Amino acid sequence: MKKAILYIILTLLLSVSCTRKGPAVYMLRPHEELPNEIASDKTFTKIFLAGTIDMGNSRDWQMEVFDRFSRMDGRYILYNPRQENWDASRPGEMDYQVRWELDHLEEADVIIMYILGTSKSPISLLEMGLHARSGKMHVICEKDFYRYDNVRITCAYYDVPLYDDLDSFLEGVGLQNVE
Repeated sequence: MKKAILYIILTLLLSVSCTRKGPAVYMLRPHEELPNEIASDKTFTKIFLAGTIDMGNSRDWQMEVFDRFSRMDGRYILYNPRQENWDASRPGEMDYQVRWELDHLEEADVIIMYILGTSKSPISLLEMGLHARSGKMHVICEKDFYRYDNVRITCAYYDVPLYDDLDSFLEGVGLQNVE
């Protein structure tokens, strides 16, 4: 019942924001769906938030990105693979998660990959290899990441922009705060 009420409220809020076509940011996670009017609206830039999750044990940088984008001009849908209640023991969950990520990586207009220095991030490195030639990837990699040189050299080889932090990325792609 709670989910149904929240969905109705979200739908109403989204329909109001859709009619004005102004700045808007939405986050989509696995097992969630956007209302059709948002999902089919071509005025949104779709951004996949690839990078460090560490089974939910890392800093929630995805929410930091959401907060920053919420203060900017533009219309964005952020695809966030981090699940709040991840349970790999659920039957089929791993297949669902990996396919969700692969589908949304392909669908995204932009891929922001943020690799935290304290992580191992093997899946992020895999995704970087899969999408390095896509022309839509931007990598943020902290210099204390144990494979920083591999990331740096690969980004240079495939002409993928590399940034030290979120501020450098936002400045590099010309996104400005509204405030």
